[in-house]
Amino acid sequence: MEHLPHATGGCVYIVGAGPGDPGLLTTKGARFLSEADVVFYDDLLDPRLLELAPGTCERVYAGHRGGRPADSTRRQDELNQQLVEAARAGRRVVRLKGGDPYVFGRGGEEAIALRDAGIPFEVVPGVSAAMAVPAYAGIPLTHRGLSQTATLVTGHEDPEAGEVDWAALAKLGGTLVIFMGSRNAGAIAKALVAGGRQAETPAAAIQWGTRPQQHTLLATLGTLEDTMSEAELRSPVLMVVGDVVEQREALEWFEGRSLFGRRVLITRSREQSRPLRLMLEAEGGEVFELPLLHLTGPENPAPLETALSELEHYGWVVFTSPNAVRFFFDPLRESGRDARALGHCRVAAIGSATASRLGEVGIVPDLTPTSHSAAGLAEAFAQIDLEGARVLIPSSALGATDLDQELERRGAAVARVTAYETLPPVPESVSIPEELTDDAIDCVVFASPSAVDHFCTVVGRAHALQHLEKADIAVIGPTTAGAIIDLGLKPEIQPASSSVEDLVAAISAHYRQIEQA
Repeated sequence: MEHLPHATGGCVYIVGAGPGDPGLLTTKGARFLSEADVVFYDDLLDPRLLELAPGTCERVYAGHRGGRPADSTRRQDELNQQLVEAARAGRRVVRLKGGDPYVFGRGGEEAIALRDAGIPFEVVPGVSAAMAVPAYAGIPLTHRGLSQTATLVTGHEDPEAGEVDWAALAKLGGTLVIFMGSRNAGAIAKALVAGGRQAETPAAAIQWGTRPQQHTLLATLGTLEDTMSEAELRSPVLMVVGDVVEQREALEWFEGRSLFGRRVLITRSREQSRPLRLMLEAEGGEVFELPLLHLTGPENPAPLETALSELEHYGWVVFTSPNAVRFFFDPLRESGRDARALGHCRVAAIGSATASRLGEVGIVPDLTPTSHSAAGLAEAFAQIDLEGARVLIPSSALGATDLDQELERRGAAVARVTAYETLPPVPESVSIPEELTDDAIDCVVFASPSAVDHFCTVVGRAHALQHLEKADIAVIGPTTAGAIIDLGLKPEIQPASSSVEDLVAAISAHYRQIEQA
């Protein structure tokens, strides 16, 4: 984002956040958000957007949502004054709004208030729900031979109030996109039919558009009210009326992903969660995090420090996780050395993720097994003469020693040193997702026996068993699977290797099989 301007103090940036999917925030909006001193944010925004703001940034809930009661004007005036005061204090102010600020978003009202107060402002357009939500539902707004026009209208007022000329809109034809109309869906449909639209005109109601919980209903103008009522569809809902709705069957892509509608709980540390979360979300999953591992350096760093000082005596250094790489090279750099200290050593990585982490510090592993496991690594070493070789394995304090035994059987002298420890989280720092408590989680992912133990501790053993019995359990590695079996449970999902890619593929395959059954 180096080509983008920086935020300046005393200015208000009115930023469109898009309709729900945090990936739809523009890069310019992300820049200003990342530099904000205070952000005023709307209802329904994905909380991950606020994580882009600095830790010192003040976050103020503005609470704007369709259907607000009669005092909304007063509340808007109060917000306008808050924006003015924050800017006059010299702060970099971001007003983060859902969708696009100028499409039924009161962005114009806020901009006028800032202008009248002499406050400089900048508007960063957002992806409007009018475009994004139908696209995520597989419905184009225009389509050759079907519709050459698209009309946007708010449906929050009763059609009988007369603010919107529904008869004129009915005669206009083309595609009609209706915001905030779920409460008045029946009256709107009747007004359009009375104005000349055919009752058989295709219609769609899309709830929570662009989000993992998106729900699309297909109907006609004549059946729209009953269809939405039966499904108990409530705000936020965007309605689309027109022949383009029939293209959904051919163009739907978002809701057809393998994990769409599935809720997945991951229990890895915050440092490790991101790649897994992004991959699961790319498959359509709704991901929740419950970090159950806190990674820290060893309580007694002396053995690791000794090993680092004697690297020239080792023929091999074996890394069994990306964490091992991190906690090996951090103290190495702190001692004033870098990857060149391993110049006399050959290096092995247990899998692609570990190899990738080694690449970040300038090391290309000499050995990476095709099967990403300790057994796979031991098998890969079978082709190498280890007689008399000294092998260093920096690992977790709880690292399994099966690999050590196999290498020693083949003549190696193995030194395993603790590079890091996996500690349970501080209880008061743990926030258990409501979805777990409500037994609404489809899949729980564990990557280590420690995470299984900590899950039972944090949640309570009885409650943990109750939740896990109702969910599918996915694990990485046989030792983690063993920890689940020891609880009297079965890990339904276990990839052959320990890579994140294979784990996500296994979870996706599991649910595809369920859908096809």
